[in-house]
Amino acid sequence: MRCFSLVVALVVAMLVPATETWAQSTVTGPGARPEILNAIPPDSDYPPAPPVTHLLEGEVGRWRSSLSKKGVDILLDDWSEFAGNLTGGTRKAQDFAGQVAMEVDLDWGKIFNIPDFTTTITVVQRHGRRLSTDALQDGVVNPQQIYGGGGNVLIHLVYFYAQKKWLHGRIILTAGRYAPGPDFDSSPLQCLVMGGATCSQPRATSLTDGYSSWPGTAWSAVLRVRPTKPTYVTFGAYETSPLKGGTAGTDWGGDHITGVTLALGGGYEPAFGPHRLNGHYKAGMLWDSSPHAYNDATTDAPTRWRHGQMISYIAFDQMLVRNGKYSDSGIIILGGYTHVTSGISVISDQAYVGIEDVGQFAGRPRDALGLTWSALRYGPNVKSVWQPGQGTILLDPLSPNKPLLASRESIFDATYNVHVCNGIDIAPDFQYFWRPGGSGRVRNAAVLGVNAHVTL
Repeated sequence: MRCFSLVVALVVAMLVPATETWAQSTVTGPGARPEILNAIPPDSDYPPAPPVTHLLEGEVGRWRSSLSKKGVDILLDDWSEFAGNLTGGTRKAQDFAGQVAMEVDLDWGKIFNIPDFTTTITVVQRHGRRLSTDALQDGVVNPQQIYGGGGNVLIHLVYFYAQKKWLHGRIILTAGRYAPGPDFDSSPLQCLVMGGATCSQPRATSLTDGYSSWPGTAWSAVLRVRPTKPTYVTFGAYETSPLKGGTAGTDWGGDHITGVTLALGGGYEPAFGPHRLNGHYKAGMLWDSSPHAYNDATTDAPTRWRHGQMISYIAFDQMLVRNGKYSDSGIIILGGYTHVTSGISVISDQAYVGIEDVGQFAGRPRDALGLTWSALRYGPNVKSVWQPGQGTILLDPLSPNKPLLASRESIFDATYNVHVCNGIDIAPDFQYFWRPGGSGRVRNAAVLGVNAHVTL
């Protein structure tokens, strides 16, 4: 009852809260499974992931357990993020963004005795505003992960796909309304912090038309193969659609399909020593065949077109010290680098590094400290969101005849996740933006916020 009372107080104070424990936040959807996120090899002796805890137990818990035994798993969560600009930017402001998500997984082995075959459908309701455009003049990196994609929408269809496994999960085929997001250039560890620079993939990746991530999806077919337990190779084919499902997630019209995205990735996931120190090392590339229009922002030349855009990446995380029995309980370092075809990209290069300390206190195994730093280089033809001038004349004050371009930006993000009780996590968060929006004309900004999850 104490936890329930706390939730009521949070709802009154914040108007919403949201998702499950830090290790399985709604990176690619509530209840994201390890085999999708390439977190733990199947049939291995890796330490287990933290169990999903729910706020509503008792009769609700027994009902949920009964449905699960019959092959129906239902997850409902609420995710809330508040962020305020303390200093810098273009003005002081504060914004709230929230998401309510529901996922239904059907295990057809339990329902109709079709072994290792499941279907998933996920929908969300999103609301709020984004601080990046309200106060930082930054159209790329938002201090709040969850605003964007669906925007303010009553209901948005995210996932609608089927999945079949063979050889105890060594081969997995996924097809339907899906996305590259869960399988390429992403990790749940990148979403411990609240900001959108790296969650759950570098921002350079998610800005491209050929790459979609929560809550955007595309018609997809993905094959994952594990030649050995610690290694995997993933092949994917996705339609390319700038809309990525549109506002409601159901805009699947052929007129909006511009090409196909082909993806290839692989990784090595060792566990070193007697304490099973987990590591994840990955690399991959995605090729989008679509035509891309762009203008040389420094001249009056007509619009140009280029067919094809390449995303390439490398990333890693490695546990150095183990704190507990769960897969990510320990001190972990992580980092990565992403490159996107210059000239037609918003962000052409991004590098990030971070450190996380999970379960550092014996009595609080699900608390977690996270620190990340990310550096972004804009494409050479990206106009700054912030343009000084009068009326419709938007010019660089240092070059009166040219628009102001974006060039580079860096973000530091620090958070501490507090596991309050079953089903409730609250994480105060601090972010500092160097050159917000990439123009160098907007003052560096300090942002303070809080990230709250409630899994019902």
